Amino acid sequence: MKPSNEKPSEAARFLDNLESALTAADPVGEELAESLRDDGLDPNRVDDDLRQLLEEHAPTWKQKAERERKSALETLSRANAAVSRTRAEIERRIRETVEAMQRLGAPETVGAYHQKFQKAADADLESLLQDLEAQLETMESKKSNE
Repeated sequence: MKPSNEKPSEAARFLDNLESALTAADPVGEELAESLRDDGLDPNRVDDDLRQLLEEHAPTWKQKAERERKSALETLSRANAAVSRTRAEIERRIRETVEAMQRLGAPETVGAYHQKFQKAADADLESLLQDLEAQLETMESKKSNE
């Protein structure tokens, strides 16, 4: 809390006005504008500043929808890629990924992941491949940052 001899900032006065406007009976637009003027604020400028802040920091529904659409397309693309791979290709890629991880210094035990392909379902192998590729990517980025 500020000492009583200090004048509150413009932002603090605005927030106080906003709080009182939201908690009190709904003032009509002109009453709110008059209250802002009484506090030394320009209602038009406050309105413009608030709209600008919202534009800069609050994504519009269109932006949100576009992000969601891109995310859904990426998920669908990954699922299609997984469906199009044969079991043999998945097993080969797992072996290659494990070998690449070992070249980067992963312990030999990482190879235990792929020793019993016969017992794993295709979906499990695909999931394993995705996990290993993510781990490899992490290892590579750490190696490049050293």
